[in-house]
Amino acid sequence: MTERVEVNQPSARWPWQRSLQARILLMYGSVFGVVLALLMLVIGRAVYQAQLANAQQALEVEAFLAANALQDPLSGYADEFKAHERDDDQHDDDKHDRDKAQPTPTSTQSQVSRSTPVPASTSSKAAGRLQRVAGQYAADTGARVTILDALGHPLADSAYAADQVTNQLAQPEVQAALHGEARPDVRRDPLSGTVTLFVATPVRQADRLLGLIQMGRPMQEVAASAWALLFRLGMFGLLALLLVTVLAVGLTRYLVRPVQALEKAAIAVADGDMGQQVPVTTADELGALARAFNGMVDSLRRMLEQQRLFVANASHELRTPLTNIKLRSEALLDGPTDPAVHRRYLTEIDREADRLGRLATVLLDLSSLTDSGSRLPPAPVDILPVLHEVIDVMHLRTAQAGLTLTLDAPAQLPQLRVRPEELEAVLLNLLDNAVKYTPAPGAIALTAQADGSRCRLCVRDSGMGIAPEELPFIFERFYRVDKARTRGAAGLGVGSGAGLGLSIARALVEQSGGTIRVESTVGQGRVFEIEFAA
Repeated sequence: MTERVEVNQPSARWPWQRSLQARILLMYGSVFGVVLALLMLVIGRAVYQAQLANAQQALEVEAFLAANALQDPLSGYADEFKAHERDDDQHDDDKHDRDKAQPTPTSTQSQVSRSTPVPASTSSKAAGRLQRVAGQYAADTGARVTILDALGHPLADSAYAADQVTNQLAQPEVQAALHGEARPDVRRDPLSGTVTLFVATPVRQADRLLGLIQMGRPMQEVAASAWALLFRLGMFGLLALLLVTVLAVGLTRYLVRPVQALEKAAIAVADGDMGQQVPVTTADELGALARAFNGMVDSLRRMLEQQRLFVANASHELRTPLTNIKLRSEALLDGPTDPAVHRRYLTEIDREADRLGRLATVLLDLSSLTDSGSRLPPAPVDILPVLHEVIDVMHLRTAQAGLTLTLDAPAQLPQLRVRPEELEAVLLNLLDNAVKYTPAPGAIALTAQADGSRCRLCVRDSGMGIAPEELPFIFERFYRVDKARTRGAAGLGVGSGAGLGLSIARALVEQSGGTIRVESTVGQGRVFEIEFAA
């Protein structure tokens, strides 16, 4: 078990901040709630306006029907209107005589006179049948009915005495009716104190205006049906919100379940269990995250395995020269020996020290190449001298191994922006591997060719080749080919390297802007191909 490092977690003041499911649910519910509220607001406004329009239209129709009944010549209601006109004329004449006989009234007196209702005598004459008609229509329609004369004086009212009602001539609906228009008005009724919807319709006989029918209905009654419908809509909305919340809880659990599984697997991996795999059940972002996690675990497991192998290989590589050095040094310290043996021991100690130095150099090179980025030289160089020098260096070793080494390159190659010493190190590494894995008598060839603005270098050998399952990994750090094949090739001079040479070669090539790849068939050798842009 590995020790897990505790990381300071961000503080969470609210419970929903500690749960992804709660945040998704809260966000989903908030969005749905806002949309539902806006929808209810729009629907409620439309319902209210529709109910108001229907109430206005119904009230106008009722007023129109009442006016038709009053203006019918057969009904005889025209006599009441005419009688009221005669009383008004007589009242106006008497008032004119009194005004001439009396001094001019003060402002207060004038206001009192103008606000004085129609005399009781006039009201009593006009009441009769008109008052009964007003009461009957009020009972049938549920609205307040007021019958006015042509000048807006109240003749009858279904709810109040006619002398309590002020002149209605200046009201908007009355003015609209006098001009042949229908224009309802909503205002506060001074007698009842309630906001009321008023409509008015003229009562005509031929071309003569007899009076007007004014009807009023409290807005509370008009809005009652609208509020009932809105209440039902609100209940349906709450029910929909409840159902959506239940569905959202199930949906969020379904969405969060893969994340929770990923969390458990990550904790297990952090505790050292590298066998964890997350099931990929979807093709969306969560599925991509699960695949990425599984790939990460595979890479981490492979890296740890490679590191373990590297430690084992490095330990073996270090133990052998150290053991040889220890044995030779103890033999030299035991006492005088033959000078020839003395010199041979010192030579062997020196050789083993060189082996230790080479291993340390490889490790230092790999460390310096890690994440160093592109390091292109400022000017292109001719690589032909590098190719010839590499052949010269490897010629003696290949001859000792019973192998033939050839160079196939044109007389002129495009100049490349590479560092000669790095290109030399890459080619020497590839040729060294070819020598290790090619039995005698075999052949190794270094070829170079130009293809337009690109230059391609190939290292071919006729060795044992590489198994297909190992090809994707040979450029990874610490990776070594199958141990059984390596042991079988020990008699052929195959070394027991630490698995870093090809990794360093790829890093050097890629930092120079090139690419390296390999093709191989077991028993038919290998081809390493390097390509640079001129």
